[in-house]
Amino acid sequence: MPPVPRDPVERVYREIQRNVRDLSAPALGEAFSDLYDACGDVLTRATAVPLATQIPNKQYVSFELDGRRSRAVNTVLFERSVQDWRAFLDGIYANDYSGLTSEVITRRVYSLAISFCAVIDLTRRGDQKTPGTFFEWLIGHLFAVRLATNPTKRLPVLNLDLTTTLPTDFIFDLGEGRPKFHLPVKTSTRERVIQVWAHQRVLDGVYGTGRFLGTPVILTETKTDQQSRSVVEICLPEQWRIYQMHIAQLRRVYYLDVPAAYARLNDVFPPLHVAPFGQFFLEVDDLVA
Repeated sequence: MPPVPRDPVERVYREIQRNVRDLSAPALGEAFSDLYDACGDVLTRATAVPLATQIPNKQYVSFELDGRRSRAVNTVLFERSVQDWRAFLDGIYANDYSGLTSEVITRRVYSLAISFCAVIDLTRRGDQKTPGTFFEWLIGHLFAVRLATNPTKRLPVLNLDLTTTLPTDFIFDLGEGRPKFHLPVKTSTRERVIQVWAHQRVLDGVYGTGRFLGTPVILTETKTDQQSRSVVEICLPEQWRIYQMHIAQLRRVYYLDVPAAYARLNDVFPPLHVAPFGQFFLEVDDLVA
């Protein structure tokens, strides 16, 4: 057997890793709570250093520990309350959203996600893969609970010459006669965002337009200049409009930290609905109707 990690964050992360085959399992939620708690212990030892930004209505800090700096953390969204996170989980497991607004849900999920990302920044130099993998598991779990089904990452494809499978992002199949969710999950997009529309185009071409609802979930688009200690958002709104018009139609784009430039896409043509992640939990019944 492999040795038990001494680091509590690593130990709980491995526990989550062992259990992600059933993304809808409530036991995963308990493990996420334990991980949140362990991350809080690390961040308590770190120093929060304010960062400059010109982004309206946003404030950021970077955590510093033993000479290392974390990515930018939005203090307007960041709560660091395991108790509030557990209350949120209790609500979605019971399918009870009373008192859970879109803003409340978004803050609670953001706080856990960015806590883990910041801790990895402080403890593992240059590790970009682990935060992305964790974020995919976290969002996959929350979707699986809300939709009461586990996702797949491969779909059967039948053509004239062969039968094969198509590798995909998370696909949540709600059953016969109902739409399916196509769920790409990313900590940020940058130039890779065209892949989201390309995958949606493939699904539309193979299975028919409208059968898969493209609903990517993204953490943030912030970038910190380490010299000036300032935060900007790297956004490509005009390219997004072209992709939405000429490649495929995404139903929603959900963010934990909604970029200002992408929020404005709600008000232009073609319609591209960019929303806080918490809105998904309150509007999913309308999306599948």
